[in-house]
Amino acid sequence: MTNTVNFSDIQSHWAQKCIIELAQRGIINGYHNRTFRPEVTITRAEFAAILLKAFPNSPIVATAITFTDVPENYWAHEAIKFATERKFFAGYPDGTFKPNQMLPRVQAISIIANGLNYQPVSPANETLRKYFDDAAEILDYARNAIAAATENYLIVNYPNVRKLQPNKNTTRGEIAGLLCQALKIANVLPPEYTPWSEFLVIPPIFDEAESFSSGVAWVKIGKKWGAIDQTGKLLIQPEYYLHYPFVKGLALVTIGGKFRYIDRTGNIVIQQDFEEASSFIDGLATVKIGGKFGSIDTKGKMVIQPQFESAIYFSEGLAAVKFQDKDGFIDKTGKFVIPPKFNWALPFSDGVALVVEDGKSGFIDKMGKFTEIILDYTLTDAIGNFSEGFARVSLSVGEGYIDKTGRLAIPPQFKYASPFSEGLAAVYNGEKSGYINTKGELVIPFKFSRGGSFSEGLAQVEVDGKFGFIDKSGNYVINPQFSRSYDDISDGFAPVSFGFGKWGYIRSPL
Repeated sequence: MTNTVNFSDIQSHWAQKCIIELAQRGIINGYHNRTFRPEVTITRAEFAAILLKAFPNSPIVATAITFTDVPENYWAHEAIKFATERKFFAGYPDGTFKPNQMLPRVQAISIIANGLNYQPVSPANETLRKYFDDAAEILDYARNAIAAATENYLIVNYPNVRKLQPNKNTTRGEIAGLLCQALKIANVLPPEYTPWSEFLVIPPIFDEAESFSSGVAWVKIGKKWGAIDQTGKLLIQPEYYLHYPFVKGLALVTIGGKFRYIDRTGNIVIQQDFEEASSFIDGLATVKIGGKFGSIDTKGKMVIQPQFESAIYFSEGLAAVKFQDKDGFIDKTGKFVIPPKFNWALPFSDGVALVVEDGKSGFIDKMGKFTEIILDYTLTDAIGNFSEGFARVSLSVGEGYIDKTGRLAIPPQFKYASPFSEGLAAVYNGEKSGYINTKGELVIPFKFSRGGSFSEGLAQVEVDGKFGFIDKSGNYVINPQFSRSYDDISDGFAPVSFGFGKWGYIRSPL
Protein backbone atom coordinates (compact mmCIF):
# COMPACT_ATOMS: atom_id res chain seq x y z
CA MET A 1 0.00 0.00 0.00
CA THR A 2 1.00 3.63 -0.45
CA ASN A 3 0.09 6.97 1.14
CA THR A 4 -0.73 8.59 -2.22
CA VAL A 5 -3.85 10.75 -2.27
CA ASN A 6 -4.19 10.68 -6.06
CA PHE A 7 -6.59 7.76 -6.03
CA SER A 8 -7.98 6.99 -9.47
CA ASP A 9 -11.28 5.46 -8.34
CA ILE A 10 -12.85 8.01 -5.97
CA GLN A 11 -13.51 11.00 -8.25
CA SER A 12 -17.28 10.53 -8.11
CA HIS A 13 -17.45 8.87 -4.71
CA TRP A 14 -19.60 10.56 -2.04
CA ALA A 15 -16.72 10.40 0.50
CA GLN A 16 -13.98 11.63 -1.84
CA LYS A 17 -12.95 14.69 0.19
CA CYS A 18 -13.02 12.70 3.41
CA ILE A 19 -10.87 9.90 1.96
CA ILE A 20 -8.28 12.38 0.68
CA GLU A 21 -8.15 14.18 4.04
CA LEU A 22 -7.60 10.95 5.98
CA ALA A 23 -4.96 9.80 3.49
CA GLN A 24 -3.10 13.09 3.84
CA ARG A 25 -3.08 12.54 7.60
CA GLY A 26 -1.66 9.04 7.14
CA ILE A 27 -4.71 7.36 8.68
CA ILE A 28 -5.79 5.35 5.65
CA ASN A 29 -3.88 4.10 2.62
CA GLY A 30 -4.55 3.24 -1.00
CA TYR A 31 -3.17 0.43 -3.12
CA HIS A 32 -0.04 0.24 -5.27
CA ASN A 33 -2.07 0.66 -8.45
CA ARG A 34 -3.20 4.11 -7.23
CA THR A 35 -6.69 2.93 -6.28
CA PHE A 36 -8.50 3.15 -2.97
CA ARG A 37 -11.31 0.65 -3.63
CA PRO A 38 -13.94 2.49 -1.56
CA GLU A 39 -16.57 -0.23 -2.06
CA VAL A 40 -14.37 -3.08 -0.78
CA THR A 41 -15.55 -4.35 2.61
CA ILE A 42 -13.27 -4.33 5.63
CA THR A 43 -12.31 -6.95 8.25
CA ARG A 44 -12.16 -6.55 12.01
CA ALA A 45 -8.35 -6.75 11.95
CA GLU A 46 -8.08 -4.12 9.22
CA PHE A 47 -10.31 -1.81 11.23
CA ALA A 48 -8.16 -2.28 14.34
CA ALA A 49 -5.12 -1.24 12.30
CA ILE A 50 -6.90 1.91 11.14
CA LEU A 51 -7.99 2.77 14.70
CA LEU A 52 -4.35 2.67 15.80
CA LYS A 53 -3.54 5.39 13.27
CA ALA A 54 -6.70 7.42 13.85
CA PHE A 55 -6.55 7.58 17.66
CA PRO A 56 -2.87 7.08 18.61
CA ASN A 57 -3.17 9.16 21.77
CA SER A 58 -6.21 7.43 23.24
CA PRO A 59 -5.48 6.44 26.86
CA ILE A 60 -5.34 2.85 28.04
CA VAL A 61 -8.50 2.07 30.02
CA ALA A 62 -8.51 -1.73 30.09
CA THR A 63 -6.23 -4.75 30.25
CA ALA A 64 -5.23 -6.25 26.92
CA ILE A 65 -7.07 -9.44 26.00
CA THR A 66 -5.23 -12.54 24.78
CA PHE A 67 -7.32 -13.94 21.96
CA THR A 68 -6.96 -17.58 20.95
CA ASP A 69 -7.02 -16.71 17.26
CA VAL A 70 -4.57 -13.77 17.34
CA PRO A 71 -1.01 -15.11 17.85
CA GLU A 72 1.79 -12.68 18.69
CA ASN A 73 3.20 -12.96 15.19
CA TYR A 74 -0.12 -12.07 13.54
CA TRP A 75 0.26 -8.97 11.37
CA ALA A 76 -2.39 -6.97 13.29
CA HIS A 77 -1.51 -8.24 16.79
CA GLU A 78 -0.32 -4.86 18.09
CA ALA A 79 -3.25 -3.00 16.57
CA ILE A 80 -5.75 -5.44 18.11
CA LYS A 81 -3.98 -5.13 21.47
CA PHE A 82 -4.19 -1.33 21.18
CA ALA A 83 -7.89 -1.45 20.30
CA THR A 84 -8.84 -3.73 23.20
CA GLU A 85 -6.82 -1.71 25.72
CA ARG A 86 -8.85 1.37 24.67
CA LYS A 87 -12.19 -0.52 24.72
CA PHE A 88 -12.81 -0.07 21.02
CA PHE A 89 -13.03 -3.86 20.68
CA ALA A 90 -13.99 -6.47 23.28
CA GLY A 91 -13.87 -9.74 21.34
CA TYR A 92 -16.30 -12.65 21.57
CA PRO A 93 -17.40 -14.68 24.65
CA ASP A 94 -15.51 -17.75 23.43
CA GLY A 95 -12.19 -15.90 23.69
CA THR A 96 -11.79 -15.27 19.96
CA PHE A 97 -11.41 -12.03 18.05
CA LYS A 98 -12.30 -13.31 14.59
CA PRO A 99 -9.81 -10.98 12.86
CA ASN A 100 -10.76 -12.02 9.33
CA GLN A 101 -14.50 -11.63 9.84
CA MET A 102 -16.12 -8.89 7.80
CA LEU A 103 -17.24 -5.91 9.87
CA PRO A 104 -20.99 -5.07 9.87
CA ARG A 105 -21.92 -1.39 10.07
CA VAL A 106 -23.52 -1.90 13.47
CA GLN A 107 -20.19 -3.14 14.81
CA ALA A 108 -18.12 -0.40 13.16
CA ILE A 109 -20.31 2.34 14.62
CA SER A 110 -20.50 0.69 18.06
CA ILE A 111 -16.74 0.18 18.17
CA ILE A 112 -16.02 3.87 17.63
CA ALA A 113 -18.78 4.95 20.04
CA ASN A 114 -17.46 2.63 22.76
CA GLY A 115 -13.84 3.63 22.27
CA LEU A 116 -14.71 7.32 22.48
CA ASN A 117 -16.94 6.65 25.49
CA TYR A 118 -20.07 8.10 23.93
CA GLN A 119 -23.12 7.80 26.18
CA PRO A 120 -26.74 8.36 25.08
CA VAL A 121 -28.56 11.35 26.53
CA SER A 122 -32.09 10.54 25.38
CA PRO A 123 -33.73 7.09 25.58
CA ALA A 124 -32.00 4.95 22.96
CA ASN A 125 -35.15 3.55 21.34
CA GLU A 126 -36.63 7.03 21.02
CA THR A 127 -33.52 8.36 19.26
CA LEU A 128 -33.27 5.38 16.92
CA ARG A 129 -36.93 5.53 15.89
CA LYS A 130 -36.62 9.25 15.27
CA TYR A 131 -33.72 9.00 12.83
CA PHE A 132 -33.83 5.54 11.21
CA ASP A 133 -36.59 3.74 9.31
CA ASP A 134 -34.81 0.43 9.91
CA ALA A 135 -34.25 0.95 13.65
CA ALA A 136 -35.90 -2.41 14.38
CA GLU A 137 -32.99 -4.17 12.67
CA ILE A 138 -30.46 -2.90 15.24
CA LEU A 139 -29.60 -5.70 17.66
CA ASP A 140 -30.22 -5.10 21.35
CA TYR A 141 -26.54 -5.19 22.35
CA ALA A 142 -25.77 -2.22 20.10
CA ARG A 143 -28.80 0.02 20.61
CA ASN A 144 -27.29 2.26 23.29
CA ALA A 145 -24.03 2.62 21.35
CA ILE A 146 -25.81 3.46 18.08
CA ALA A 147 -28.05 5.99 19.84
CA ALA A 148 -25.01 7.61 21.46
CA ALA A 149 -23.23 7.67 18.10
CA THR A 150 -26.26 9.38 16.56
CA GLU A 151 -26.37 12.01 19.30
CA ASN A 152 -22.66 12.67 18.80
CA TYR A 153 -23.05 13.10 15.02
CA LEU A 154 -21.01 10.03 14.09
CA ILE A 155 -23.51 8.47 11.69
CA VAL A 156 -23.17 8.74 7.91
CA ASN A 157 -25.85 6.96 5.84
CA TYR A 158 -25.37 6.65 2.09
CA PRO A 159 -27.43 6.68 -0.08
CA ASN A 160 -30.52 7.04 2.14
CA VAL A 161 -30.05 9.10 5.28
CA ARG A 162 -33.01 7.31 6.93
CA LYS A 163 -31.50 3.85 6.38
CA LEU A 164 -28.78 2.80 8.82
CA GLN A 165 -28.34 -0.63 7.18
CA PRO A 166 -26.92 -1.97 10.46
CA ASN A 167 -26.22 -5.51 9.29
CA LYS A 168 -24.60 -4.62 5.98
CA ASN A 169 -20.82 -5.17 5.83
CA THR A 170 -18.89 -1.90 6.08
CA THR A 171 -16.98 -0.61 3.08
CA ARG A 172 -13.69 1.27 3.14
CA GLY A 173 -15.52 4.40 2.02
CA GLU A 174 -18.02 4.10 4.86
CA ILE A 175 -15.20 3.62 7.39
CA ALA A 176 -13.63 6.82 6.08
CA GLY A 177 -16.92 8.66 6.59
CA LEU A 178 -17.27 7.44 10.17
CA LEU A 179 -13.70 8.44 10.99
CA CYS A 180 -14.09 11.93 9.54
CA GLN A 181 -17.12 12.41 11.78
CA ALA A 182 -15.35 10.96 14.82
CA LEU A 183 -12.31 13.19 14.25
CA LYS A 184 -14.57 16.25 13.76
CA ILE A 185 -13.19 17.02 10.29
CA ALA A 186 -15.49 19.66 8.86
CA ASN A 187 -16.88 20.05 5.34
CA VAL A 188 -15.60 16.82 3.81
CA LEU A 189 -18.89 14.90 3.69
CA PRO A 190 -22.18 15.78 1.95
CA PRO A 191 -24.56 16.95 4.71
CA GLU A 192 -27.49 15.13 3.08
CA TYR A 193 -26.07 11.81 4.30
CA THR A 194 -25.86 12.85 7.94
CA PRO A 195 -29.13 12.30 9.81
CA TRP A 196 -29.39 15.36 12.00
CA SER A 197 -30.16 18.18 9.55
CA GLU A 198 -30.35 18.79 5.84
CA PHE A 199 -29.33 22.41 6.41
CA LEU A 200 -26.35 21.78 8.68
CA VAL A 201 -23.18 23.02 6.96
CA ILE A 202 -20.70 23.19 9.84
CA PRO A 203 -20.86 20.07 12.03
CA PRO A 204 -21.79 20.39 15.73
CA ILE A 205 -18.32 20.07 17.21
CA PHE A 206 -18.23 23.21 19.39
CA ASP A 207 -19.10 23.65 23.05
CA GLU A 208 -20.75 26.98 22.22
CA ALA A 209 -21.11 29.06 19.07
CA GLU A 210 -21.99 32.65 18.25
CA SER A 211 -23.37 34.34 15.15
CA PHE A 212 -21.26 35.20 12.12
CA SER A 213 -20.21 38.80 11.75
CA SER A 214 -18.05 40.00 8.87
CA GLY A 215 -17.67 36.37 7.81
CA VAL A 216 -16.19 35.27 11.15
CA ALA A 217 -17.83 33.58 14.15
CA TRP A 218 -16.54 32.95 17.65
CA VAL A 219 -16.73 29.33 18.82
CA LYS A 220 -15.95 27.79 22.18
CA ILE A 221 -13.72 24.72 22.35
CA GLY A 222 -13.27 23.52 25.91
CA LYS A 223 -13.17 26.61 28.10
CA LYS A 224 -11.74 29.07 25.58
CA TRP A 225 -12.91 30.82 22.44
CA GLY A 226 -11.47 30.82 18.95
CA ALA A 227 -12.85 31.90 15.58
CA ILE A 228 -13.89 30.14 12.36
CA ASP A 229 -14.73 31.20 8.83
CA GLN A 230 -17.87 30.19 6.97
CA THR A 231 -16.36 26.88 5.85
CA GLY A 232 -15.76 25.89 9.48
CA LYS A 233 -12.01 26.41 9.17
CA LEU A 234 -10.38 27.52 12.42
CA LEU A 235 -8.91 30.98 11.83
CA ILE A 236 -7.93 31.74 15.41
CA GLN A 237 -6.96 29.10 17.93
CA PRO A 238 -9.11 28.90 21.11
CA GLU A 239 -7.12 31.03 23.53
CA TYR A 240 -9.50 33.79 24.62
CA TYR A 241 -12.09 34.19 27.34
CA LEU A 242 -13.53 37.70 26.88
CA HIS A 243 -14.23 38.48 23.22
CA TYR A 244 -16.52 40.55 21.03
CA PRO A 245 -17.83 40.14 17.45
CA PHE A 246 -15.69 41.04 14.46
CA VAL A 247 -16.58 44.37 12.89
CA LYS A 248 -14.83 45.48 9.71
CA GLY A 249 -12.25 42.74 10.25
CA LEU A 250 -11.36 43.65 13.85
CA ALA A 251 -12.44 42.14 17.16
CA LEU A 252 -11.94 43.23 20.75
CA VAL A 253 -10.44 40.63 23.11
CA THR A 254 -8.62 40.60 26.42
CA ILE A 255 -5.09 39.25 26.69
CA GLY A 256 -3.59 39.04 30.15
CA GLY A 257 -6.37 41.25 31.46
CA LYS A 258 -5.65 43.98 28.88
CA PHE A 259 -7.91 45.07 26.02
CA ARG A 260 -6.52 44.37 22.56
CA TYR A 261 -7.87 44.48 19.00
CA ILE A 262 -7.03 41.56 16.71
CA ASP A 263 -7.56 40.87 13.02
CA ARG A 264 -8.99 37.74 11.38
CA THR A 265 -5.67 35.92 11.71
CA GLY A 266 -5.40 36.61 15.43
CA ASN A 267 -2.64 39.20 15.05
CA ILE A 268 -2.78 42.13 17.48
CA VAL A 269 -3.26 45.37 15.55
CA ILE A 270 -4.09 47.78 18.39
CA GLN A 271 -2.43 47.22 21.76
CA GLN A 272 -2.63 50.46 23.71
CA ASP A 273 -3.61 50.17 27.37
CA PHE A 274 -7.24 51.13 27.94
CA GLU A 275 -9.28 51.00 31.15
CA GLU A 276 -12.33 50.05 29.06
CA ALA A 277 -12.93 49.47 25.37
CA SER A 278 -15.75 48.59 22.97
CA SER A 279 -16.20 47.05 19.54
CA PHE A 280 -16.01 49.29 16.50
CA ILE A 281 -19.29 50.91 15.48
CA ASP A 282 -19.47 53.21 12.48
CA GLY A 283 -15.67 53.00 12.21
CA LEU A 284 -14.96 54.15 15.77
CA ALA A 285 -14.52 52.37 19.11
CA THR A 286 -15.03 53.76 22.59
CA VAL A 287 -12.03 53.68 24.94
CA LYS A 288 -11.59 54.87 28.48
CA ILE A 289 -8.37 56.53 29.63
CA GLY A 290 -7.93 58.37 32.92
CA GLY A 291 -11.57 57.89 33.82
CA LYS A 292 -12.84 59.64 30.66
CA PHE A 293 -14.18 58.28 27.39
CA GLY A 294 -12.93 59.00 23.89
CA SER A 295 -12.84 57.23 20.52
CA ILE A 296 -10.19 55.60 18.33
CA ASP A 297 -10.29 54.67 14.65
CA THR A 298 -9.35 51.27 13.20
CA LYS A 299 -5.67 52.29 13.12
CA GLY A 300 -5.70 52.99 16.85
CA LYS A 301 -5.51 56.76 16.37
CA MET A 302 -7.34 58.82 19.01
CA VAL A 303 -9.85 60.87 16.98
CA ILE A 304 -11.98 62.04 19.92
CA GLN A 305 -9.92 62.85 22.97
CA PRO A 306 -11.03 61.28 26.30
CA GLN A 307 -13.29 63.93 27.85
CA PHE A 308 -16.76 62.47 28.35
CA GLU A 309 -18.37 60.88 31.40
CA SER A 310 -20.12 58.09 29.50
CA ALA A 311 -19.20 55.65 26.78
CA ILE A 312 -19.48 56.83 23.17
CA TYR A 313 -21.58 54.61 20.93
CA PHE A 314 -22.08 55.97 17.45
CA SER A 315 -25.27 55.19 15.60
CA GLU A 316 -26.36 56.81 12.36
CA GLY A 317 -23.35 59.15 12.54
CA LEU A 318 -24.04 60.57 16.01
CA ALA A 319 -23.34 59.46 19.57
CA ALA A 320 -25.07 60.26 22.84
CA VAL A 321 -22.54 61.33 25.49
CA LYS A 322 -22.69 62.64 29.03
CA PHE A 323 -20.94 65.96 29.70
CA GLN A 324 -21.23 67.82 32.99
CA ASP A 325 -24.05 65.48 34.00
CA LYS A 326 -26.17 66.16 30.90
CA ASP A 327 -26.59 64.12 27.71
CA GLY A 328 -26.05 65.52 24.25
CA PHE A 329 -24.96 64.30 20.82
CA ILE A 330 -21.58 64.60 19.11
CA ASP A 331 -20.42 63.92 15.56
CA LYS A 332 -17.35 61.87 14.65
CA THR A 333 -15.01 64.79 15.27
CA GLY A 334 -16.20 65.03 18.88
CA LYS A 335 -18.09 68.27 18.26
CA PHE A 336 -21.51 68.71 19.86
CA VAL A 337 -24.20 69.01 17.21
CA ILE A 338 -27.04 68.74 19.75
CA PRO A 339 -26.06 70.41 23.05
CA PRO A 340 -25.91 68.43 26.33
CA LYS A 341 -29.25 69.38 27.87
CA PHE A 342 -31.09 66.08 28.38
CA ASN A 343 -31.55 64.13 31.61
CA TRP A 344 -30.77 61.03 29.55
CA ALA A 345 -30.63 60.06 25.91
CA LEU A 346 -30.46 56.86 23.88
CA PRO A 347 -28.60 56.37 20.57
CA PHE A 348 -30.27 57.31 17.29
CA SER A 349 -32.35 54.62 15.68
CA ASP A 350 -34.54 54.97 12.61
CA GLY A 351 -33.64 58.68 12.42
CA VAL A 352 -34.70 59.61 15.96
CA ALA A 353 -33.35 59.31 19.51
CA LEU A 354 -35.35 58.85 22.69
CA VAL A 355 -34.63 61.50 25.34
CA VAL A 356 -35.93 62.94 28.60
CA GLU A 357 -35.85 66.73 28.85
CA ASP A 358 -37.13 68.64 31.88
CA GLY A 359 -39.01 65.55 33.01
CA LYS A 360 -40.75 65.08 29.65
CA SER A 361 -40.24 61.89 27.62
CA GLY A 362 -39.97 62.23 23.87
CA PHE A 363 -37.66 61.92 20.92
CA ILE A 364 -35.58 64.21 18.78
CA ASP A 365 -34.58 64.21 15.15
CA LYS A 366 -31.02 64.94 14.02
CA MET A 367 -31.72 68.67 14.07
CA GLY A 368 -32.62 68.40 17.76
CA LYS A 369 -36.36 68.97 17.24
CA PHE A 370 -38.23 67.53 20.24
CA THR A 371 -41.51 65.59 20.00
CA GLU A 372 -43.18 64.77 23.29
CA ILE A 373 -44.65 61.31 23.78
CA ILE A 374 -48.23 61.66 25.01
CA LEU A 375 -49.87 58.52 26.38
CA ASP A 376 -53.23 57.87 28.03
CA TYR A 377 -51.76 55.12 30.22
CA THR A 378 -48.99 54.89 32.77
CA LEU A 379 -45.60 54.00 31.33
CA THR A 380 -44.27 50.98 33.24
CA ASP A 381 -40.95 50.44 31.46
CA ALA A 382 -38.49 52.22 29.20
CA ILE A 383 -39.63 52.94 25.67
CA GLY A 384 -37.90 50.85 23.04
CA ASN A 385 -35.86 52.24 20.17
CA PHE A 386 -37.66 53.11 16.95
CA SER A 387 -37.52 50.50 14.23
CA GLU A 388 -39.29 50.85 10.87
CA GLY A 389 -41.25 53.84 12.17
CA PHE A 390 -42.49 52.34 15.43
CA ALA A 391 -41.27 52.02 19.01
CA ARG A 392 -42.49 49.53 21.59
CA VAL A 393 -44.11 50.96 24.72
CA SER A 394 -44.89 49.07 27.91
CA LEU A 395 -47.96 50.48 29.62
CA SER A 396 -50.12 49.60 32.62
CA VAL A 397 -52.61 47.80 30.37
CA GLY A 398 -50.14 46.01 28.10
CA GLU A 399 -47.61 46.63 25.36
CA GLY A 400 -48.18 48.37 22.05
CA TYR A 401 -46.43 50.77 19.67
CA ILE A 402 -46.08 54.50 19.17
CA ASP A 403 -45.25 56.17 15.86
CA LYS A 404 -43.19 59.29 15.23
CA THR A 405 -46.04 61.60 16.18
CA GLY A 406 -45.46 60.43 19.75
CA ARG A 407 -48.88 58.82 20.01
CA LEU A 408 -50.14 55.24 20.11
CA ALA A 409 -50.36 53.70 16.65
CA ILE A 410 -51.03 50.10 17.69
CA PRO A 411 -53.05 49.69 20.92
CA PRO A 412 -51.41 48.19 24.04
CA GLN A 413 -53.08 44.78 23.72
CA PHE A 414 -50.12 42.43 24.07
CA LYS A 415 -48.34 40.89 27.02
CA TYR A 416 -45.07 41.48 25.18
CA ALA A 417 -44.23 43.19 21.89
CA SER A 418 -40.91 43.08 20.04
CA PRO A 419 -39.45 45.60 17.57
CA PHE A 420 -40.53 45.56 13.94
CA SER A 421 -38.14 43.91 11.54
CA GLU A 422 -38.70 43.41 7.81
CA GLY A 423 -42.28 44.64 8.21
CA LEU A 424 -43.35 42.24 10.96
CA ALA A 425 -43.13 42.11 14.76
CA ALA A 426 -43.44 39.16 17.11
CA VAL A 427 -46.08 39.67 19.82
CA TYR A 428 -47.10 37.53 22.79
CA ASN A 429 -50.69 37.27 24.05
CA GLY A 430 -49.86 35.60 27.36
CA GLU A 431 -50.07 32.07 25.95
CA LYS A 432 -48.54 32.01 22.47
CA SER A 433 -46.57 34.23 20.11
CA GLY A 434 -47.62 35.37 16.64
CA TYR A 435 -46.74 38.18 14.23
CA ILE A 436 -48.41 41.47 13.33
CA ASN A 437 -47.81 43.87 10.44
CA THR A 438 -47.35 47.63 10.77
CA LYS A 439 -51.14 48.09 10.72
CA GLY A 440 -51.43 45.99 13.85
CA GLU A 441 -53.07 43.13 11.95
CA LEU A 442 -52.29 39.57 13.01
CA VAL A 443 -50.76 37.97 9.92
CA ILE A 444 -49.17 34.87 11.49
CA PRO A 445 -51.40 33.25 14.15
CA PHE A 446 -50.55 32.86 17.83
CA LYS A 447 -49.09 29.35 17.77
CA PHE A 448 -45.47 29.58 18.91
CA SER A 449 -43.97 29.32 22.39
CA ARG A 450 -41.61 32.09 21.37
CA GLY A 451 -41.08 34.16 18.24
CA GLY A 452 -37.88 35.91 17.18
CA SER A 453 -37.39 38.86 14.87
CA PHE A 454 -37.22 38.38 11.12
CA SER A 455 -33.72 38.50 9.69
CA GLU A 456 -32.79 37.79 6.09
CA GLY A 457 -36.36 36.63 5.42
CA LEU A 458 -36.60 34.12 8.28
CA ALA A 459 -37.60 34.22 11.94
CA GLN A 460 -36.61 31.77 14.63
CA VAL A 461 -39.54 30.24 16.52
CA GLU A 462 -39.89 27.81 19.40
CA VAL A 463 -42.49 25.03 19.50
CA ASP A 464 -42.65 22.46 22.32
CA GLY A 465 -39.08 23.19 23.37
CA LYS A 466 -37.64 22.87 19.85
CA PHE A 467 -36.42 25.69 17.61
CA GLY A 468 -36.97 26.13 13.87
CA PHE A 469 -37.39 28.90 11.29
CA ILE A 470 -40.43 30.28 9.46
CA ASP A 471 -40.88 32.53 6.44
CA LYS A 472 -43.08 35.63 6.33
CA SER A 473 -46.13 33.53 5.52
CA GLY A 474 -45.64 31.59 8.75
CA ASN A 475 -44.61 28.42 6.92
CA TYR A 476 -41.80 26.31 8.32
CA VAL A 477 -38.70 26.55 6.19
CA ILE A 478 -36.67 24.62 8.76
CA ASN A 479 -38.83 22.46 11.02
CA PRO A 480 -38.46 22.83 14.80
CA GLN A 481 -35.72 20.34 15.65
CA PHE A 482 -32.98 22.17 17.52
CA SER A 483 -32.82 22.15 21.29
CA ARG A 484 -31.17 25.57 21.45
CA SER A 485 -30.51 28.44 19.09
CA TYR A 486 -29.21 31.73 20.38
CA ASP A 487 -29.55 33.96 17.40
CA ASP A 488 -31.41 34.78 14.24
CA ILE A 489 -29.96 34.29 10.75
CA SER A 490 -26.83 36.43 10.26
CA ASP A 491 -24.59 36.39 7.19
CA GLY A 492 -26.76 33.49 5.99
CA PHE A 493 -25.94 31.28 9.00
CA ALA A 494 -27.34 30.53 12.45
CA PRO A 495 -25.68 28.65 15.34
CA VAL A 496 -27.78 25.75 16.63
CA SER A 497 -27.56 22.88 19.10
CA PHE A 498 -29.31 19.53 18.89
CA GLY A 499 -29.33 18.97 22.66
CA PHE A 500 -26.32 16.72 22.86
CA GLY A 501 -24.01 19.40 24.19
CA LYS A 502 -22.45 20.55 20.91
CA TRP A 503 -23.11 23.43 18.54
CA GLY A 504 -22.87 23.73 14.77
CA TYR A 505 -24.20 26.02 12.04
CA ILE A 506 -27.08 25.83 9.61
CA ARG A 507 -27.25 27.82 6.39
CA SER A 508 -30.38 29.67 5.37
CA PRO A 509 -32.10 27.95 2.43
CA LEU A 510 -33.26 31.31 1.07
